[in-house]
Amino acid sequence: MQLSQALDVMEALHHAAEHPDVTDIRRYGRDAQPGGQSPAGVRVWYRSGSSFMLWGAVPPREAKPVPLPSEMPPPRLRAARGLMFAHQLLDVAQPEQFTSWELCRQPGCEVPVAAALRITARDGTMIYLRGTSACGQGAEPEQEPYPDYHIPEGVREWHLKASAVSAGHA
Repeated sequence: MQLSQALDVMEALHHAAEHPDVTDIRRYGRDAQPGGQSPAGVRVWYRSGSSFMLWGAVPPREAKPVPLPSEMPPPRLRAARGLMFAHQLLDVAQPEQFTSWELCRQPGCEVPVAAALRITARDGTMIYLRGTSACGQGAEPEQEPYPDYHIPEGVREWHLKASAVSAGHA
């Protein structure tokens, strides 16, 4: 599996999630492989102006899996929150292109939850997506701004919509 294909899945899942805090979702970067000067990724913007980037990185050998936290990190921990949300989207969607996914820590990167999402594709390829964030102009809310949000059924069915669009049946 190519990095761009994994990013296609992650971008589609974020769109299907229709999260009320999200204002924009875009792809960026030119590199087809991790480790270049223009890493490819998906960037998600929020109402506060902050953003979360999920981008292809070279996996460190020392990356260690970490369990999924029981509670979503607060918005001020945007990278941790974004990684956990991406993991939850994968749990709901169960993309046929992937066989497994897990949050990982890596040496030299002190983060509250995880530094990346490690995905194993059906063809055996491992994709390592780093999660980073950027601050916006507005302050992040202290409490969960959308406590009633639940991942919609459309996330479970995203691949059916993607197949219909690519086949011209939208």
